[in-house]
Amino acid sequence: MSEISRLRWRCRRGMKELDMAMLTYLDNAYEAAADEEKEAFKSLLDYQEPELYGLIAGTIVAGDEPINKVIQYIRANLKPIP
Repeated sequence: MSEISRLRWRCRRGMKELDMAMLTYLDNAYEAAADEEKEAFKSLLDYQEPELYGLIAGTIVAGDEPINKVIQYIRANLKPIP
């Protein structure tokens, strides 16, 4: 199984909104990202759903700049759910 396939599987969360948010980054930015940003994305996949949702919604701010960069990308590029 390729790294992208493993990450795609890990992007599956308990909420459709989180699935879409994480897949937005994986599909559009991950491959071109710097190694530090890739590691930040992988660490976000270890977060529990409430904390991850809070980061994406903006109610929680991460203390880590690379994580904030990934979150900013997700917020700027997330499409509304139909």
